[in-house]
Amino acid sequence: MADHDRRDERNNQPWEPEPIPAEDFHQPEPEAWANINRAPHDQVAGVIYKRAMNIKSVRYRGKGQEAGGKGQGARVVRWLFSELVGTEENLLADATFAFLHDMHVAPRTTSGPSSAEAEDRIYYVVAGVGRLYHRPTPGSPMVARPLRPGDACLVRAGEYHHIENRAEEAALRLIVVGLERGKRGKNE
Repeated sequence: MADHDRRDERNNQPWEPEPIPAEDFHQPEPEAWANINRAPHDQVAGVIYKRAMNIKSVRYRGKGQEAGGKGQGARVVRWLFSELVGTEENLLADATFAFLHDMHVAPRTTSGPSSAEAEDRIYYVVAGVGRLYHRPTPGSPMVARPLRPGDACLVRAGEYHHIENRAEEAALRLIVVGLERGKRGKNE
């Protein structure tokens, strides 16, 4: 069975690897293996697609190792995209936050087609299953990608795309982050 088809039999969720310890993830050497940009992702034209099973999960314990935070107990952080030093992917380096949406696509419906010229969008699937359709250029063939809980997609500015929920009863829920390109530093 292919990894992308594996399921956790206890809850029928997509299989994900065990979280790695924070001390293994946050290593000072640039050649450290844990940098998130070493997780495989698929790119077709202006869409970067990260399957849930390839997104790094990091286990933090005790007083909070990320950014000097304080806390007790354990928590798991899934590093979807990052431009922080030591985890930078250089995918969003010139982007500025524009919006954060909690999007629900009703069963057997689609979002409207969109193509924002100056805005990248990150889609993170919270619940449900669906498809992301995108077309790199006008007239080119449409590419379809499955969407499952835990998957993340970065759709570049200008990329024509829409999302479809083929389910009969369950809504498809996504978190959508909008990022404007090339505006960093204008308000600083």
